[in-house]
Amino acid sequence: FAQVATVNGNPNPKAMFLAQGWTDLPVIVPVLVAIGCGLLAGFVNGALIAYTRIPPFIATLGMMVTARGIAKWWSKGQPISFPTDSFAAIGKGLMPVIIFLSLAVLFQLIMTYTRYGKHCYAIGSNEDAARMSGIKIANHKILVYVIAGILAALAAVVLSSKNLTAQAGMGVMYELDAIAMAVIGGVSLSGGRGSIIGTVIGSLIFGVIISGFTFLRLDAYYQEMVKGVIIVGAVVLDQWRQRMRALRA
Repeated sequence: FAQVATVNGNPNPKAMFLAQGWTDLPVIVPVLVAIGCGLLAGFVNGALIAYTRIPPFIATLGMMVTARGIAKWWSKGQPISFPTDSFAAIGKGLMPVIIFLSLAVLFQLIMTYTRYGKHCYAIGSNEDAARMSGIKIANHKILVYVIAGILAALAAVVLSSKNLTAQAGMGVMYELDAIAMAVIGGVSLSGGRGSIIGTVIGSLIFGVIISGFTFLRLDAYYQEMVKGVIIVGAVVLDQWRQRMRALRA
């Protein structure tokens, strides 16, 4: 079931259980399986990055492609529908918004007031200095990726519930949207700067832009082109911010 809980928002395990005819399982079981798979994927990513010094982008990209391949193999490349009312409730109405805002508030508090959050900023700003100050870099990195995997799995659950279907291609290119949202919200790609609140604002700005495309009935390929421009522009903006900070220093 590893394919159901990866960073690219692959299918929810409920669909896989249904495909096997195990329809009597409570919804909480496949949801927990998805979260467990996300945890495992995050742990593997974190261990690779912490102990082998593989660049994070390469490690996570490799995991995404591998997991997508497993998902296609497991599902035979076919979408799987599961009209289950109890599962559908997760993605209906205000529930996704409630989940999103609850997690945003929780992690804003964690990043602002806890040792974990302060260590995240310290490692992102200067890893060598953080190591000399006594922070266990490897353990902390693994924990960061484990949390990221769990959150990605939860996002996959909500997405699958909203669509009432699961397939290996769900969530493709969402990772680039996420990068754009974070950078627009003030997150530095070099690390050490950014906030949850800023990222939420960045995601709202990005969402308004995309919704505007839909309202104007622009074709999908126009939307993709503008998305690409936004992503590149966001990265250029991040680099400009860094240069300005360096000059002021």
